[in-house]
Amino acid sequence: MSAKTFWIILAMVLSASPVHAEPIRIAYSGVSAAGTPLWLAKEEGVFTKHGLEADLVTVHSAPIQVSALVSNEVQFVRGSASSMLTAAAQGAKLKILFSLFAERASYDFLVSPSITHPRDLRGKKIGVQDFSGLLWSLTMLSLREMGLDPQRDNINIQAIGDSTVIAQSLATGIIDGAALDKLQSVKLQGLGIKVLFDLSRIPFPSSPFMSAESFIQKNPQGVENFIKALIEASAIMRSQKERGLAVLQKHIKVDRQLAEIGYKNLLEDLPSYTFVTAKGLRTVQEIIALRDPKIAKFNVEDLLDQRILSKVVKSGYVEEIERKYRLRS
Repeated sequence: MSAKTFWIILAMVLSASPVHAEPIRIAYSGVSAAGTPLWLAKEEGVFTKHGLEADLVTVHSAPIQVSALVSNEVQFVRGSASSMLTAAAQGAKLKILFSLFAERASYDFLVSPSITHPRDLRGKKIGVQDFSGLLWSLTMLSLREMGLDPQRDNINIQAIGDSTVIAQSLATGIIDGAALDKLQSVKLQGLGIKVLFDLSRIPFPSSPFMSAESFIQKNPQGVENFIKALIEASAIMRSQKERGLAVLQKHIKVDRQLAEIGYKNLLEDLPSYTFVTAKGLRTVQEIIALRDPKIAKFNVEDLLDQRILSKVVKSGYVEEIERKYRLRS
């Protein structure tokens, strides 16, 4: 073999070798339909395609999510804007990067069959996951919009577990009300549970992705790859129904009929990307300030860093991906 031939073959082998993927850990708060694009990106190899070796971990506690971000134990969190806003107001250097979902809370406040009016919740029990995360924020928002005050109206808010536990507790009468996503809502309505308030009418940051400021500064390319991977996962969800349904059914563990409903609800809220707005964050801020008035002084715009998303959008990447999956001509 000549030297020239050897170097040609070596170059071909090296070019065919897989590029080393960057390891990242992504935490999410619990199992809900909103997690489907994230699971799909992992299971369909979309993260790998974008140079990321992603490990998905469930972290139910919002304070633990914050600690994990600050200590770089995880690099991204899909979770509650309320917990991140609280931590940022206390000095944690965290940033919201973007969301995949429209800026509204696709949740219902659900109640037991005996409750017909908001005033019937006085003296009753409401379930949340913890006292700082998304379900707590949505619960407090619902009560405020319905003219109720937990202390004045003797409403007992209990931290009892994730959304699956909350749904079971509502179905069996252990609690009297809860804020749950639309798919859980449909399932429970089949058991006689009622919708007392539709939260989707209120501007609210839905399942944003967040990271530590230090990680963003040190690894902007990794953040860009992460955003691109999830935008592609969103395109796959919207263009390839069976793939999206398969992932949803696997994790949510529902039958085909309910999966179809969940998929339809997802598509109503799933664009290619969403810029989280200060207006939506101020809604969250108002709720947290009911518990901690000092939060009201924090400038919510300091929590936003969507420069890398802007770069991705301006590059034409979104149009390229949407054409690839035939979402645009």
